[in-house]
Amino acid sequence: MRTKPNINHRGHMFVITLFSDLSALALAIFIVHWVSYRALWFDGSAISEVDHVLYVLICLVLFMAASLYPGIGLNPAMEMKAVTQLATISLLIVIIFLTITAPFWRQAKIDIILIYLFSIFMVLGIRWAGRILAAHFGLWGEPVVVVARDEKMETMMRYFLQRRRLGFVPVLGVTFESNAPSTFPINTMGADEFSRLPDHYFGQAGINTVLIDSLAVGETVNINLNRKFLKKFKHVIFVSDMDWLEGVSISYHDFEGMIGIEARQNFLSPLDIFLKRVMDILLSSVILILSLPILLLTAVLIRLESPGPIFYRQERIGRNGRRILVQKFRSMQVGADQILIEYLANNPQARVEWEENQKLRNDPRITRVGKWIRKFSVDEMPQLFNILKGEMSLVGPRPIVEGEVSRYKDNFDVYSTVRPGVTGMWQVSGRNHTSYEERVLYDVYYVRNWSVWLDIYILLRTVWVVLSRDGAY
Repeated sequence: MRTKPNINHRGHMFVITLFSDLSALALAIFIVHWVSYRALWFDGSAISEVDHVLYVLICLVLFMAASLYPGIGLNPAMEMKAVTQLATISLLIVIIFLTITAPFWRQAKIDIILIYLFSIFMVLGIRWAGRILAAHFGLWGEPVVVVARDEKMETMMRYFLQRRRLGFVPVLGVTFESNAPSTFPINTMGADEFSRLPDHYFGQAGINTVLIDSLAVGETVNINLNRKFLKKFKHVIFVSDMDWLEGVSISYHDFEGMIGIEARQNFLSPLDIFLKRVMDILLSSVILILSLPILLLTAVLIRLESPGPIFYRQERIGRNGRRILVQKFRSMQVGADQILIEYLANNPQARVEWEENQKLRNDPRITRVGKWIRKFSVDEMPQLFNILKGEMSLVGPRPIVEGEVSRYKDNFDVYSTVRPGVTGMWQVSGRNHTSYEERVLYDVYYVRNWSVWLDIYILLRTVWVVLSRDGAY
């Protein structure tokens, strides 16, 4: 267990996040000043800097009141929602102030609205970039102890180590079997050994947080560790996989001393479905117009490289179990099904990979153009027409074929309540690096926790995943 004692890790992360927000707000103001006074030739001497400073101060105060600092463990979709709502409240307060102090001057109001619009994008972008950069240099994240069942220990440790941006860095594992085997290069100890450590042991080592596998809570009760956790750590966080209660939306209630956990079947309401459909039509139309040159170039390259159709159409399962024809740019050779059968028959290792994931890292069916368009997900772009027809959505579970229904088991009913998507939780959460079982859990989580903010976050993450080619093959 290697940590730096007497280091206020959360304090450091607080400073990093505060600096990121100040930089983002200052950049938004600079951009608006440049646009207004250089591009639009407004009179810069007519605006008081007090209005801008007031907006910045109100934003920072509201961010602090909403616990956006230090910003660890935040759900990105909820962070987007909070930043947007709090920035909007700040804007309204400043607009009221301007209306009272300068009711006849309109340029100030125009500028502050522009600053507000830019600031939302700047704050979120610089926050996320700052965390990733700080994590890369080891400046983001606090050391934590992980308490989990033996079979979940390695999974939890790897999850948080691969997502340093969340702010938790496992340095020690506590298991319920003293000699539990582990292939992960982090020290572990048994629960009995842990319980004998003095209460100040972890505080002196600079560790103030413990992450506990929620399904291990029952075991901790049996061995009377719960009180020891509260004595040894300032922050006790219970963590659950998405498969607990099948990914339903969870919230908690304080019943004046008794804690209640509420699990909600948070399916889309008719209003949500309408709003999601409007977003699909507007965004897919814009993307289709902007990407028209790429679509034409791809069609020409496919036709030049190999004989056969430009598009590949396959029957998939859509909303309510309806069969739809999903179209893609053809990325495989003609007769790909027979090529696959012969390849799997002669390569047992590839057959195992196919049975597990329904994908092959080195797929012999893919053409040279196909490899390129798959890397950047260009092959999926014709599905924009499926969206306009109402068969698919921009964001949702990936459309599956009949043979994959059995792999969803009881979760197929959840999957079929929404339109399948061109992108989704699975694509931005590891894509081909994840197992099929994890893909199902991501789909269920998305359906049961849908929000406009979650869709926006997934779309933004999709751009990054496509450009970085993360998990694409």
